[in-house]
Amino acid sequence: MGWFGNVLWWLGFTCTGIVCQMLVPRIDALLAGLILLLQQRDYRTLLWVLPLFIFLQEGLGTSRFGSSIVWYALIFLLFHIGERFFRSDTFVFVFFLSAAGGAAYYGIHLLMAPLQELDVNVEQLVDASFLQAFFLPLFWRICSLLRPKEELHPDHDDG
Repeated sequence: MGWFGNVLWWLGFTCTGIVCQMLVPRIDALLAGLILLLQQRDYRTLLWVLPLFIFLQEGLGTSRFGSSIVWYALIFLLFHIGERFFRSDTFVFVFFLSAAGGAAYYGIHLLMAPLQELDVNVEQLVDASFLQAFFLPLFWRICSLLRPKEELHPDHDDG
């Protein structure tokens, strides 16, 4: 897939993620795309997709004060720690990453609420954390099946 096809795929993914977030409030559907990029080690695309996702999350969410930056940084950290122990392209890895991400979601929102002068409804926050943890592996799996596989270059040694 060329650069134009890559840009179109990510714009389509972004639109789909925004629609998912509108249909299921309090989830971060764009996170599945970041995990795909980390798994593919496509840092060039990550360089322009990550700021786009951060701006969208800061604009779409109710949180202020940069919560999405902290959220994505923590997911990146959890991803890199987890891939030291497990293969990062498996459903089990993404399931455990999403469970840790659900706990991180709870912690970040609990930590950031006083800084943003927001009231915390713990029951609602727990529900949102579980929703994020269960939504991510399913959406990631769908996206990983739909994402075209990169073609090997002739000079690439496969073994």
